[in-house]
Amino acid sequence: MSLEGVYDYVDAHADSFVEDLVKLVKQPSVSAKGEGIEECAILVEKMLQEIGFSTKIIRGEKGHPVVYGEIRSEKSDRTILFYDHYDVQPPEPLEKWMCEPFSGKIINGKVYGRGASDNKGNFVSRLKAVQTLLEVAGDVPVNIKFFVEGEEEIGSPNLEPVIKKYRDLFSADAAIWEFGGTDRRGRPNLYLGLKGVLSVELKASCASRDVHSANAPVIPNAAWRLVWALNLLKDKEENILIEGFYDNVLPPSSEEIECLENIPFEEEEFKKELGLKEFLQNKSGLKALKALLYQPTCTINGFISGYTGKGSKTVLPHEASAKLDFRLVPNQNPTEIFQKLVRHLKKHGFEDLEVIKHGSTEPTRTPINDPFVKLVAKTAEKVYGKKAVIYPTSAGSGPMHLFRNFLGYPVVSAGCSHPEANTHAPNENLKIESYIKGIKFIATLISDFAL
Repeated sequence: MSLEGVYDYVDAHADSFVEDLVKLVKQPSVSAKGEGIEECAILVEKMLQEIGFSTKIIRGEKGHPVVYGEIRSEKSDRTILFYDHYDVQPPEPLEKWMCEPFSGKIINGKVYGRGASDNKGNFVSRLKAVQTLLEVAGDVPVNIKFFVEGEEEIGSPNLEPVIKKYRDLFSADAAIWEFGGTDRRGRPNLYLGLKGVLSVELKASCASRDVHSANAPVIPNAAWRLVWALNLLKDKEENILIEGFYDNVLPPSSEEIECLENIPFEEEEFKKELGLKEFLQNKSGLKALKALLYQPTCTINGFISGYTGKGSKTVLPHEASAKLDFRLVPNQNPTEIFQKLVRHLKKHGFEDLEVIKHGSTEPTRTPINDPFVKLVAKTAEKVYGKKAVIYPTSAGSGPMHLFRNFLGYPVVSAGCSHPEANTHAPNENLKIESYIKGIKFIATLISDFAL
């Protein structure tokens, strides 16, 4: 099969490929709210079927459906699996968008909309790569599986039972994970692992209703109660104060440190993009990169209490809630960290707080010297014309451990995004040029995987 013929087909059908991406972006699928989830799962299945995949919508006892697709090769017994997700983050704050968040509007060569980059763009680029191979060669060179879930953006809380029940269905020789792309200099970035995550909510409740703030000398304030509790979790030096939090942290190996030294960390561009003069604690260079990838975290995602509208309201809130996430590194376990958090709060007199666990995943990594890592890196360099930048792990999180640790095959994260994609933020977008290049990359990778 001629890769030149594959590339020519992609270029000739670029407009229709973009139309299919826009169609998926236009379908809301906000997992946190359950908005459009069923409709999007059906659309994803239809898109797989239209290309020739045999499909199955898998429903666990709880949670959103998983869309599974499989197409078998007449030439090979090898199997590559693509993990993607059709759910997206909430689009708020809506007033910050230059267009409707589910419009799929094309502006200056970019598709705008929630999910355009994370993760619908990557999913459709992979789908179109398979379509191209089928149209050009009449077959795929290896067996191909798609695993497209609907809860990634809320921590995949119901995925583990599905993986364990259908482990034979999801078997493969290797997998490509959902995210990735190029840096500001056009170099393809590959990620070999993910941090774990524990998402929690803390709730403080005092009086039965809000009261006038003149009563502050005698009525407990839920907002202050929660602030004091949060103050026990981390100090100003970024040290997490939960007893035993760092007990199982596995430091990076010498091989991983050597890999970090070869990563061209674009810190000045990163700071300029965010309007920052410096990173936390004035970290820089290798120290900043090492912290980003290997430092566990405790982050306040949001705080709600009392009156937050225009002007002033002299109110004493009776309820307060905060959402947090903990990013975890090997060998931290999210269940143990949750237990330590609860014990820590009780020990310091905050046993009255409600502590809710919303979701969690475990940290995981694929070894740098795995043959599949070398294959993906070689293919990326061939397509992009620049040596791939390999990250031993990522600062992000997801259920990769279920595929890497439980199902047992190598996993590499690679995609078609770009640094200004605004994932999880207003004006999320995907460059059409990057999307088309990503289709060619995946088509080439599938071909190389067969060799």
